[in-house]
Parts: sequence; C-alpha cells; structure tokens
Amino acid sequence: MQESKVQSANQKKDKKGIVPLIAIVMILAGICVFFNRGVIFDAFSSMFYKPSDRVMEVINSIGLTKHGKLIFGASTPSLDEKDEFNEHCKSHDQDISVLGCYTKNKIYLYNINSEELNGVVESTAAHELLHAVWNRMDTSERGRIGKLLNDVYNDSRYHELLAEDLETYPELERVEELHSRVGTEIAELPEELEKHYAKYFADQDKVVDYYDSYIEPFRVLSDEIDELSARLENLNTEIEEKTANYYKKAEELSSKIDEFNRCANTAGCFVLDSTFYATRNELLNEQSAMEDTFNEINGLIEEYNNLVAEYNDNVLRGENLERIINSNAEVENTIK
Repeated sequence: MQESKVQSANQKKDKKGIVPLIAIVMILAGICVFFNRGVIFDAFSSMFYKPSDRVMEVINSIGLTKHGKLIFGASTPSLDEKDEFNEHCKSHDQDISVLGCYTKNKIYLYNINSEELNGVVESTAAHELLHAVWNRMDTSERGRIGKLLNDVYNDSRYHELLAEDLETYPELERVEELHSRVGTEIAELPEELEKHYAKYFADQDKVVDYYDSYIEPFRVLSDEIDELSARLENLNTEIEEKTANYYKKAEELSSKIDEFNRCANTAGCFVLDSTFYATRNELLNEQSAMEDTFNEINGLIEEYNNLVAEYNDNVLRGENLERIINSNAEVENTIK
C-alpha cells in the first residue's frame, strides 16, 4: 500500500514538470517561427503556385536549388505577352528594353520567342529571382554581400561591362542591380560570392551561359558595325586623298597638253620630230595613268558604297533585335 502512494506522488511530480517543459517548447517553437517566417511564407505561397509548362521549362533549365525554387515559386512568376507584360512592368519608354521585373513580390517575364536570342527568358528569370532574393536579405547580409559586389564593380576586368548601365544608379539601387547582374553575367567570382549564389543556382556558370547566349548576337553586330565604321572612315579618307591628288594631276596634265598643242601649232617650236613624239608619248602615258587612277577611285567608291549597304543592314538588324526585346516597340523588316 505504501509503495502505491509513492508511485502516485512521483506521477504528480512528473506532471508538474511537464507543464513548464511544454511552455519552453512552445516558446522555442514561436522563436523558430519568428526567425523563419520568411521561409514559412515562401513555402506557403509556393504551395499554391502552379507554373505553366514554359515556366516549368525555365525552372528546370536554369537549375535552381531547393531554396531557389522555393523563392521563385513564392514569387509566382508569369510569362506574359506584350500588353499584359506592359501592364505589370510599367516602362513605356520606346528606347528602353525591359525583359522582366520584380514588383509587389511577384516576378513577370516578357515572353520573347526568338531563336537568335536563345536564352533571354532563362537569363531574365534568373536575374529577377535574384531581386526576390535581395528583397529577403536582412541589412547585415546586404551590407556584407554589397561590399563584395562593389569590389567586383570596381574590378577593371568587369567595370566597363557593368558601369555602362549602372553608373547613373543611386547607390542602394545600384548595389541591388549589381546583385542580379553579377550573379547572371559574370562567371569568375570571389569564393564568398560563389557560395552566396550557390544557395540558389546549382550551377551559376550555366546561368551566365544563358546570358552570353542571348547577348552574343548584339555583341557580334556591335563589333561588325564598329569594324565597318572604321573601314568606311579609312576608305573615305583614302578616296578623298586620291581624288584630290587626281584633280591636281589632271590640272597639271591639262596644262601640259595645252602647252604641247600650242607648241605643236607653232612653227619651229619642236626642232626635232623625235622631241615631238617623245613629248607626245609622255603625255599619253600620263593620260593613261590618270585613267587608271580614275578607275581605281571608282573602284574604291563602289567598295565604299557596298560597305555602306552592309553597315546599314547591320544597323537595321540590330534595331530589329532591340525591337524584339522591347515590349513597347513593333518589329519591322526583320532580317533573319
């Protein structure tokens, strides 16, 4: 009987200990929920998101990690046609090409279908995902990553590439844009930045490949236009110099011919027939050389005109590529 009373007392004691234990567990659970509320929210949001087949292709193509997929899904990305995209990403400047945007915690992508610009949607999706990532980073992490990004920005290997578009950005906006640009456009990064992007991309180099793929036609055209422009400038200089020299020699030859004709019509001017014929043959040779120079100049002019046509075709092609990625522009006279 005594033993039974002892057991009862111990059971009461155990029950008293359970109460504070449950309270501690609940507090810890509350703390855990507080500090992970972003992840919980993302998990909840992405749970109800059903990507289209094309968006699913993009997700698989850029190789998102589990964490990357979670944030991407929580941002409920949509692939929009022109009118719908312009409603979401409000940039109506004809000279600015907006490929995507991250606004109100959502990702919108412009549905660009062009074999020549293969990879543009994938690259844009990765870019906008990194805006969503930045939005979830706290002040401390932004400061740490921001310093690393500014180091890349100031690196002579990359500054020209990045500064062209970013030099006019306010500091805070510039660092955020750097976060997306660096992560999708530059393969060789400091180890700490590589670790950062590895949280979201299984292979960051593959993401950069998509950017390089779609930007390559623009680079090629730009290089060709620059080369043609230089050739045209040099050729124009050559034509002007040869033309000026031609007219100078033409005047000199004309004076020589006039003098020859005057002398030929003046009795006794040419004492010897051999002198007459030697002077005449010399003038005929000069005249033949002038005709050769004239034909050479015409050939250079024809080459110049052909280069101008090639230059204009490349400019037109570049303009059409710009129109393809500009949701506010119409595609005209597309050169395939």
